[in-house]
Parts: sequence; C-alpha cells; structure tokens
Amino acid sequence: MSPLAPDGALVASDLSVSVDGREIVRGLNLLLHPGRAVAIIGLSGAGKSTIARTLVGLSRAQGGSLRYQGRELVGAPRSAWRGLRERLQLCWQDPLRALDPRLSARASINEARLLNKKPAWPASSDQLLALAEELGLGRASLERRPTALSGGQRQRVALARALACDPALLIADEITSALDRPLAVDIIRRLAARVQRGLGVLLITHDLSLLCGWIDEALVLDEGRIVERGAPEQLLGDPKHGTTRRLRDALPRLPTDPSDEEPASR
Repeated sequence: MSPLAPDGALVASDLSVSVDGREIVRGLNLLLHPGRAVAIIGLSGAGKSTIARTLVGLSRAQGGSLRYQGRELVGAPRSAWRGLRERLQLCWQDPLRALDPRLSARASINEARLLNKKPAWPASSDQLLALAEELGLGRASLERRPTALSGGQRQRVALARALACDPALLIADEITSALDRPLAVDIIRRLAARVQRGLGVLLITHDLSLLCGWIDEALVLDEGRIVERGAPEQLLGDPKHGTTRRLRDALPRLPTDPSDEEPASR
C-alpha cells in the first residue's frame, strides 16, 4: 500500500473498464477509506454505475490498479476479493430491484446479515430497532414487504440492509434519484452522520446540491473520464469544466448545505 493510503483504504489508480470491447471508464484515480466521503457526479451514461460495479467486483477492470489494504485486485482470483467484500457494501439505485418482494423489510435486512455470515436479528433485537430508528423506519414498517412501503421507506430499508452488515465502506449508487427533495436531504443527512462516526462513503449522484457540508472530494465524470475534482463548494462556486457547469446550472435553485434544510417527515 502507498504510504499515503491509510488503513482500510480502497485505492484506484489509473483504472480502466471496458464493456463489450468498448472502454467505459478510463484513468480513474480514487481514494476511499473509513471516515472519508467521496462523490462521483456526472450525467446519465457517464459511467458512474460501471465504476460502482467495478469497485465491488461485479465488473472486471482491464487496466490500472485497484488495491484494498495493499492487495491488488485487478486480475486477481475471486478469493482475493473476500477481504474487501466483507467490509464493503453497495446500496443500489432501485430498491424494488434490490429487495426480494417476498420478504419483509426485517427478513431482507437479516438476509444480508446471513449472507455476510452474521446472525439474524429477531424482531425485538435492540440493534435492529436502533438501526430502524436511526434511518427513520417505524417498527411496523419492518414487517411489511417492499410493495407495501413508500418509495422513501424502501430506500431506507435498502440502506438499512447495507448498514446492518457493519461495513467499513459503503457505495451509494444514485440512492436519492427517485426521491423528492426533503426525503433525499433526510437520507443524505443520515449518511453524513455515519461518516462522522467512521464510515467511508462513496456517493454516486448527478445532484451537486447534495454534496456541500459533508463530502470531502467530488469527482466530475464525463464519458468515463474524470474531468474535474475538488471540494463541492469549489466546484459549485467556480466550475472549470463544461460538464460541471451543466450539472450546476441544472439545479433549480442555488444549492445549500443539506444540513441546513428541514428534515423530511417519516
């Protein structure tokens, strides 16, 4: 591991990914570690979800380096990914596709724990109820199936499913894209609180306005290449690249620190 990379770091260096012979991501450099929040922002089709899939090993990188705790993963056998997969969780964009429609929210959360070789939580578990309360989920909603939950509740269940495995790192792929502004801000606030307690978060989004006040570094992706990077406040105040300006100008109003906004109702 590079001497500059802290313990538990996931480090991408000049990473490239091709799909069906076409290069989708090229020259990606990224550092994620516990307690750090990074965002990848870009327009639809820029390659953001391909990056998420590659970082968890669902897509294969063709070039560059991806190291976790000093161990190279590009070209490595599946067994080499075990250490990362035990400490990294991916929260998908569409919770209806990520959640089994036959399972209650509690059963879905426990399914994730069992897959990670952790014991299931009974309905009265203090850990389960504390996590539900932290994410704004009522006890009754834990016994409902996904189709009986609102969109905001489903997204909270998907996030609870990821956090129930006690990850050191979390990739959140467009988890607010289908939510209205108050719900999106509420979920972002809860993620930011987790970062303060030591979780490493990679947020993938197209919404620059959700980054201020908690994201350490934002990377602007355009056609698979990082074209600008820096603090969100810097990118919003003085964007250098056309893609960054397009993302900023697409906002309906001047963005604010999400922590200043009123929380959404549950």
